[in-house]
Amino acid sequence: MANFLLVPALQLKLPLYTLLLSATFGALALLVGYIYFGPLYAAIIENATMGDHLREAVTRQAGKFIEASAMLVIGYVLLMVSFTMVYTHRILGPTAAMTRHIRALKNGFYSHRISLRSRDELQELANELNELAETLETYEHRETDDS
Repeated sequence: MANFLLVPALQLKLPLYTLLLSATFGALALLVGYIYFGPLYAAIIENATMGDHLREAVTRQAGKFIEASAMLVIGYVLLMVSFTMVYTHRILGPTAAMTRHIRALKNGFYSHRISLRSRDELQELANELNELAETLETYEHRETDDS
């Protein structure tokens, strides 16, 4: 899990913010639906000749709708959390590797190299950092040979 949550604060905040935003819009949609369709439902039930039968049918249908909606919300939450975790890992993974590489160079470990996934967006920067490490390593060998 430590390799998956590279920056836990960010990787956990992003799905949380996304879900909160989605929940806010969902609640607003339910409120608007209730405002527009609540009076219509009440009018239909009050004016229907078979009020009890109609009320039972509408209540049963509303229960099925709530069950289906709950399943969709659970699926949405799982997909959103999975998507944001994978996406943030794809972004933060290379930066974490580069940060480790720069720390290694700063501490004098010039033989350290970065190895990123193929077709990574930051591959060119990683290659430049590897060339810098190679230059520093060569420079260090020259200094020790001259001494």
